Amino acid sequence: MADDLRTKYGDLAYDSGLKQQSKAFERRLAERDALDQHFTKLWLDFAVTGMGCRQVLDTRTRLLVLTGQFTMSKSHEMLEETIQAAINAGVKAREVLEIILQCAIYGGQVAVDPAIRIFYRLVKENGLLEELRASQLPMDGTASQRNYEEERKKWHPDDLADPRCEPLLKRHGWLAVGTGLRLRPKHHLNTLGWQDALDPEWAGLWVRYIYGGMYTRGIVDDRTRLLCMVGNCVAVNEAVQGRAHMKGAMRAGAKPREVLEVILQSAVNFGQPGMLHSLKIFVELMTKEGRLAEIGNPPQRDNTD
Repeated sequence: MADDLRTKYGDLAYDSGLKQQSKAFERRLAERDALDQHFTKLWLDFAVTGMGCRQVLDTRTRLLVLTGQFTMSKSHEMLEETIQAAINAGVKAREVLEIILQCAIYGGQVAVDPAIRIFYRLVKENGLLEELRASQLPMDGTASQRNYEEERKKWHPDDLADPRCEPLLKRHGWLAVGTGLRLRPKHHLNTLGWQDALDPEWAGLWVRYIYGGMYTRGIVDDRTRLLCMVGNCVAVNEAVQGRAHMKGAMRAGAKPREVLEVILQSAVNFGQPGMLHSLKIFVELMTKEGRLAEIGNPPQRDNTD
């Protein structure tokens, strides 16, 4: 049967599918072929030899983005395949785990707990558990390596001049507040100040957990982490945070074409509507920043389209 399907659909499709989808590809191909060969050919041409073979994102980034998306969407079968594919491709297990753990911020325990169980089982099966134990961060994360004076140089002058800045730094600590000032200049004080006015205790827990903790771990570089966040937002159709992370990813060194590719690739697994919504947001962002030529200068669309 496998040889017949390879002959029918071609070596490129078959070998690409095995590489991208591991053991499940042969089952998927056989099931689709038995039901509808025309759809099967369309699926292979679009998802496998089309989008799956594009080279805009390197293999590591593409697999980490998929890891985050399948964690957020609770797509456990596809998450398992992607984790194994990442291990097979030489992506560090610690980095794969980090992308899963980062999903706790937007997906919470409901998304992350089953993903951790899948990951734990796979790393045990692949003999990687001891390697992971040896590569853990210390209990205080990266806090002991950070320097207040050096980080303060990276904060925007408008934030430093804001009368809310020093009181919030004093109340919640520069290790937490300062990370937000670096990652989201001229925005973080608005978000933190608003929550602090509502409930200072909550605001402290929130900013220390996310900005003082999760966003300072440094296991995955900010460019990759934020591209994954863009993918996570597309997967769950979260437009507001998606826009912020598109901007943040480019600030961290991602090329506009890489952000665009994360959005376009999402159509394969999460459909056209969410992809198109995010695509429109990204084009609007690039227009506002005067960078539309970097993604091909598309014509403006009518809002009724």
